Amino acid sequence: MALVVRATFSSSMALWFRLRTAKQYNSGMPLKPYCKMANEEKLDLSSCRGCRDFLPEEKLLRDSVQCKLETVFRSFGFNPLETPALERLEVLSSKYAGGSEILKETYRFNDQGGRELALRYDLTVSMSRVVAGNPSLALPFKRYQIASVWRDGPIKLGRYREFVQCDVDTVGAAGGIADAEVIAVACAALDALGFSYEVRVNNRRLLNGVLEWAGVEAEQRDGAVLAIDKLAKIGRENVEKELLGERGVSVASTKKIMQFLALAEGNVDFVLEELSRLLSKFKDGAAGITELMEVLDYLESFGVRDKVVLDASLARGLSYYTGTVFEGFLKNSSIKGSICGGGRYDGLVGALSGKPLPAVGISLGMDVIMEALKERGSASNRSVVRVFVAPIKSLDAGIKVSQKLREGGVNVALDLLERSVSKNLDYASKQGIPFVAIVGPREAKENKLTLRNMKDGSEKTLSVEEAIARLAD
Repeated sequence: MALVVRATFSSSMALWFRLRTAKQYNSGMPLKPYCKMANEEKLDLSSCRGCRDFLPEEKLLRDSVQCKLETVFRSFGFNPLETPALERLEVLSSKYAGGSEILKETYRFNDQGGRELALRYDLTVSMSRVVAGNPSLALPFKRYQIASVWRDGPIKLGRYREFVQCDVDTVGAAGGIADAEVIAVACAALDALGFSYEVRVNNRRLLNGVLEWAGVEAEQRDGAVLAIDKLAKIGRENVEKELLGERGVSVASTKKIMQFLALAEGNVDFVLEELSRLLSKFKDGAAGITELMEVLDYLESFGVRDKVVLDASLARGLSYYTGTVFEGFLKNSSIKGSICGGGRYDGLVGALSGKPLPAVGISLGMDVIMEALKERGSASNRSVVRVFVAPIKSLDAGIKVSQKLREGGVNVALDLLERSVSKNLDYASKQGIPFVAIVGPREAKENKLTLRNMKDGSEKTLSVEEAIARLAD
């Protein structure tokens, strides 16, 4: 009997809660939180650390940014691609993929079939898998993708564990013109967003030549590159300490690397001339300088050479880069990290496909872009709704007006709670909706509506057709 009583009591409580909630909601009263039973655990309703929810106002701004980026990407002939968030771990950890440093931050697990899977840490490896698995694709294959990736790394301003990358990549073109084109795409995208910026360019083959010239052992070179890449973040003294300590580079080799870093700062022509002299006997280094000069020449043709500077210490952290590398940085901003970055990665697609396939790409960080727009004070609409229809004792007429407005291309929301005019105006104001269409008995009889401008409070009685024309202004 006790069990029956408890079940009945529980069902009654649930029915009471539903009725109370519906009454509060329909009356416009604020909803009170559900009262927990004594033995019920309190849920943590915050998002996972490093992940975020985006309410409409911010989501609309993000969508606006994405629209501008897609417009630029398509203007250069890049087509959209979509890939799954989950990848086989063996693909993400394959040779020429992200490397050991990024695998430390990879979310991985086994599915119920025992298969090793992981959340993608970037979009490049997924794209490379697609190209390798579709050998009939016409080359060069040019694609863009805007999607979330995940890394279990440190969190700071503009850096999260789930974040959105906006990638463009070209597969099947080996020349410097392809490198220059993706840099030009990034410049066009940052221009479209109204940023002041510079793009720093270097070449990984040049860096390999420097390390060979410095006498760094082959097995130490990847680690040395990672240390050199931190120059702007940690300074020369700390780079030297990392080379000698964590990276195990000899004193003599470290001294020569520091000599190179001192040389790498200055006039572009002077730096390239000096590096050409130092690296002339080293195949990789000489080839890297030639490639770099070719890219700079093409950037002149694209009309963006003035946005680009040489940074001979730039390496990019991922191990799959093989040639040109580049990163974009904002000027006059508190955001010191890169807003975009990329480079040439000729080994990755070929390693997956079994045949050589050159590739180059760049990625813009949506979340860094958003932080920069907030810093600049960029505003967004708070709602997609252009007009809020408020039927006053004329619900059927209000529905018909809403449908006609939608047929005229207007985004419409309809009052579903049959509230008063004042409550509807208050709701529209809070939502940031610019117009309210009042449809009362008089308007219904005359097949008209009263259109209220929420900005200045003016009202005008119009036909639906007249309202559509007014709302299109």
